[in-house]
Amino acid sequence: MTYMAVETGLLNAISNGIVTGSIVALGAIGLALVYDIGDVPNFAHGDLLTLGAYTALLVNRPGTVPGFGTLATDTRGVSIGGLAFLFVVSFVGVLGIVYHLGGIRALKGGWWGIDAPPLVAVGTHVLAAVVVGVLVVTGTPSFLAALLFAVVVVGALVPLMESLVFRKFRAKDASVAMLLIVSLAVAFIVRFGVQTIFGGEIRSYEVDTTIPFAGGQLDITFAKFFDFFVAGNGFSLTIRETRGGNEIPLATFSYSWVEVVAVVAVAAVLAVAAYRWRTDTAGVIGGRLAAALAVVVTVIVGGTALAPGSIPETAWYATRVRASPLRVGIILTALAMMGLLHYLLRATTLGKAMRATSDNRDLAMVRGINTRRVMMTVWIIAGLFGSLAGVLLGFLFSNLSINLGFNLLLPMFAGVILGGINVYGAILGSYVVGLAMEVGIFAIPGLSATYRIPVAFMVLLVVLLVKPEGIVGGN
Repeated sequence: MTYMAVETGLLNAISNGIVTGSIVALGAIGLALVYDIGDVPNFAHGDLLTLGAYTALLVNRPGTVPGFGTLATDTRGVSIGGLAFLFVVSFVGVLGIVYHLGGIRALKGGWWGIDAPPLVAVGTHVLAAVVVGVLVVTGTPSFLAALLFAVVVVGALVPLMESLVFRKFRAKDASVAMLLIVSLAVAFIVRFGVQTIFGGEIRSYEVDTTIPFAGGQLDITFAKFFDFFVAGNGFSLTIRETRGGNEIPLATFSYSWVEVVAVVAVAAVLAVAAYRWRTDTAGVIGGRLAAALAVVVTVIVGGTALAPGSIPETAWYATRVRASPLRVGIILTALAMMGLLHYLLRATTLGKAMRATSDNRDLAMVRGINTRRVMMTVWIIAGLFGSLAGVLLGFLFSNLSINLGFNLLLPMFAGVILGGINVYGAILGSYVVGLAMEVGIFAIPGLSATYRIPVAFMVLLVVLLVKPEGIVGGN
C-alpha cells in the first residue's frame, strides 16, 4: 500500500505555539511578579534572559569566553583553576540567593518559617551550596551543568537590581514612568555588559544530543512526525522520522470509534471525580488541574493499551505534527516549574506573604509581613525563571545573540498585559500569545515568520478592547 502524503496544518501550528508559549511564559512569570508586587515595568527583563544564556557558556564552552581562556584547556575543556572558579562561583551564588532573603539572619534560617538552630540552618545552606558546586564541576561541560550554573548565578545577581537601584528610586516616590526609564537604563547596562564580557558574535551551545533510549540511541533534537488520520472506521496514528531523505515508519496505532468513545467516557468520568475530590478536600492541586491530569493519564494509558494497527487507504482528514524530544522537554520543564511556583504561592508561608503584598503592600507591612524579603524573593524568582528561559531559548534556536532576550521582551509583556498583570494571568496570556504567533502566520495566507509578533499584538488589542482588565483581571 502506498503511504498517503500528509502535510502539516493547524495542529502543527498549535504544537509550535505551545512550545513558544512555554518559553514566553517562563520569562513572563518573573516579569509579572516584578510588575505586580514591585511596581516595576522592568524593560531589563529580556536582557536577563540573555545574561542567563551567555552565563551558561562559562560551563558549556569556556574556551570561547574572552578572559576565561586562561582557565580553559580548549573550547570545552577546563583546567583545575577553571573548575575551582566554577565551584566557588556556584557556592557563592547559592549562599548569595539565601543572603538576599534577609542577610546573616537568613543564612541562620530566618526565612524558613520555623524555629531551627542557627548552626543547623547554616550547615544546611553550606551543604546545599557545596552540592550545587560539585554538580556543576563534575558535570562540566554538559548542558545540564551549564543550565544549573546559569540559573544559580543569575538568581543571585538579579536581586542586586532591586537592592541597588529600584529600591532607592521607590524610596524617593519615583513614578512608574520614572521606573520605566530606569529599567531601560539597566537594560542597556546589562546588554552591553554581556557584550563586553562575552563578545558580540553569535554563539551556540555544544551539546551531546544523543542519549540511550529503549536499548538504542535517541537524538533529542531529531524531528519525529506524527501523522493523524480520521477515517470511516476510526482514528489512526503513525509515527515516522526522516533519515537520509527517506521517511521511516516507527509505529502505527489504530483506534476504532468504539475505543475512542470508551477512552473519552472514562476520561470524562475521572475528570469529574478528580475535580470534585480536589475541590472538596481543598488540596494544593486545584480541582481543574486535577481534572486535567486525570484526562491526560487516561488518554495516555488508554492509547498505549491499544494494539498496533494499519494506515487507512483513504481518510476524511489527515494532518502531520512535527515534534521532537527537545520540544516536548521544553513544555514539560515549563509545566514543572509552574507547578513548583504554584506550590510556593499556595502552600507556603512565603507564598501567602507574596499574595498579601500583591493585594496591598501597606496593609501587609502593617500586619507584620516582611515586605522587603517578599520583594527580594520576587526578584530571585525573576532571575531563576528568566535564566532558565534564556538557556532553553538559546538551545532551541541553536544560537545566542546579544538581542536574544530583547527579541522576546515584547511577547512577554504582551502575555503579562493580556493575562491581567498577575502570575496566573501571565501564564495563560503567554500561551495565548504563543499560539497567536504560530497559528496567526499559518491562518493568514502570505504571512512570513517575521509577522509573528505583530499578529500576537493584534490579538492583544482585540482582547483588551473587549476586556481591558485582561483575561484574568488585576488580582
